[in-house]
Amino acid sequence: MMKLWRLAAILTVMVLLVACSGETTPETEADVSEKSGSIKKGTDFPSMDVTGLDTYLAENSGKPTVVLFWTTWCPSCKQEIPEMELLNRSHGDRMNIITISLDENVAALDKFFEKGKLDLPVYVGDQALAEKFNVSAIPTLVIFNKEGEMTFSQPGVFPHSMLTAMANKLIGQ
Repeated sequence: MMKLWRLAAILTVMVLLVACSGETTPETEADVSEKSGSIKKGTDFPSMDVTGLDTYLAENSGKPTVVLFWTTWCPSCKQEIPEMELLNRSHGDRMNIITISLDENVAALDKFFEKGKLDLPVYVGDQALAEKFNVSAIPTLVIFNKEGEMTFSQPGVFPHSMLTAMANKLIGQ
């Protein structure tokens, strides 16, 4: 009887691990080949690595920058994306607002945006970029001041009212 309970416990843990893996569909050979980190030809999602973000911040100094690290399979990220679009509509002329997907499978981004694109830039980031900014959970919001210095980094979902308050403070600096 004890062996049956152990077997049931092991099977339950295995099912939970598979269910929480973040994969929504089985991988095909094409999916595996796209996990190299490079963007497949024909997509609208440029790569963003550590050097790329440093360059972006340098080229856009004088304006604060808000970066959202996210993935297509994350339910909280799906909540945060509309909040970022609202922020872009209300403050996008006075600050830089970008999103960086940490999806390993670029085809997932294509599928996510089948119904329409975001009203803000979407880049594909890599693990080194996530590590540089200690992104340990998603979504994670990272904010840089006008000089390109990181002033805020926090995982979670931020409502538009909170994002607006942070943006107003940054713009007023």
